[in-house]
Amino acid sequence: MQPLAALQASQNSVRVRACSQTGGNHRQPKLREVNDVTHSRVRGFFLLCIFSLLLSAACTDGTETRVSAPQTFSLSFHASLGDRVSDVRCEDKLLGLGTTKVGGDLIDLAFYIHTLEFVRADGSVIAAELDESEWQSQNVALLDFQNKSDSCLGGDKPFNTKVSGKIANSDGITALRFTLGIPPRLNHLDPKSMKAPLNAANMFWSWQSGYKAFRFDFSPENGVKRPNDPNFLGTNYFIHLGSTDCTGDPIAGEAVTCGRINQPVIELANFQLGAREVVLDLEELVSGLNLEEDLADTPGCMSAIQDVECESYFQKLGMDLVSGRSSANFTQSAFKLR
Repeated sequence: MQPLAALQASQNSVRVRACSQTGGNHRQPKLREVNDVTHSRVRGFFLLCIFSLLLSAACTDGTETRVSAPQTFSLSFHASLGDRVSDVRCEDKLLGLGTTKVGGDLIDLAFYIHTLEFVRADGSVIAAELDESEWQSQNVALLDFQNKSDSCLGGDKPFNTKVSGKIANSDGITALRFTLGIPPRLNHLDPKSMKAPLNAANMFWSWQSGYKAFRFDFSPENGVKRPNDPNFLGTNYFIHLGSTDCTGDPIAGEAVTCGRINQPVIELANFQLGAREVVLDLEELVSGLNLEEDLADTPGCMSAIQDVECESYFQKLGMDLVSGRSSANFTQSAFKLR
């Protein structure tokens, strides 16, 4: 006989004897109610046993599973002149720049970054997911240091020196890595159809060439001259970084490929999230350039391979001028941590 059946038979026997002894004038127990209570208790006991066994089996390997929420972060960027000016703004006179230590005025300063990553000591990577805002879209951020309109001569305008987003966690982070520019999949679209910050007209060259990855416009106090052209006098020195040698017509729906993408990968060691900030040192960036002289093409560097002013500037960003890519032959020195 099964244990449950035996238990029920014993209970029934006890009830019969009790009734025969007390006589028929007394109320008899309701057997169905008693049986229901018994079944309920037995089922509860078995369910408790099954749950305990499952819990025990889940823990026998000695591991513990934890699900943590993404961690938010905010990363500050600065533009400096060495140790002399910690945060360059339109109001500042930029002094002692280039090989001739010339002074002058800021006209424009901005750059895009994408593929922001945090690197652990073991080399593994924590990819950042950037927030959506007027300064960030599709994991691309625009850092804009021009705080006044009209080439720094107008009134106050919005500017941005921070990047914010989420990461899985910050455990073991020792380095920061990002790429200057716009990802190729977004680099050759109509900016009028894009939302901010990918609609910034001052950061766009053309549909085929795409966006300027980096822009620094400087007005030397004595202008820009050409040794071989005494009649030439420029007012501004331009440093624009962007893709060149591009083929394909995006307006006609053709895919665009660029022989020189010109997007340096910047990696900064000894980084601590929340304790270190990124600094672009303009003094270091142009230290090998004569900002009062132009030898070819547009005054300054427009990322062309034949533009001799570009070589020093590319190397300061850790890039090879011929290939237009980051190279182990050059150590970037324009970006550092504070």
